[in-house]
Amino acid sequence: MKVAVSYKDGEIYEHFGHAEMFAIYEFHGMDVENSTKRLIDVTDLHGHEAMVERMKAEGVDAVLSGSMGSAAKAMLLSNGIVPVAGYCGDADTAAELLILGQLPILGGDAGSCGCGGSCSGCGGDCSAGCGGDCGCGCGE
Repeated sequence: MKVAVSYKDGEIYEHFGHAEMFAIYEFHGMDVENSTKRLIDVTDLHGHEAMVERMKAEGVDAVLSGSMGSAAKAMLLSNGIVPVAGYCGDADTAAELLILGQLPILGGDAGSCGCGGSCSGCGGDCSAGCGGDCGCGCGE
């Protein structure tokens, strides 16, 4: 299985459509110890359609990002790619947790806000407001 994570400095980048880089993880079954990771630069891509086309060309099965709009989610789904949004923190850990089925399921419209409780700034509660510096999108 291939998972693409919007990526910046080892962390999940806050927005799918504005990412300049993705980490592509390739897992063989649930064996996270023997996975591969490579970084791809997407600074030359503009718009969700171009991003989705790149994910499709990479053979990605799922995309993990801090936030993602409904149009991007729909485009990914229509191309057989599972969108996973609403998380922040270490990209490697999140990709592994996703593969192992241990990434917490977020309720509500987490894709527009939350970090699934892993963000020290807001703990997934946007009413607390973290100023957006943690990458969860609450301050935007």
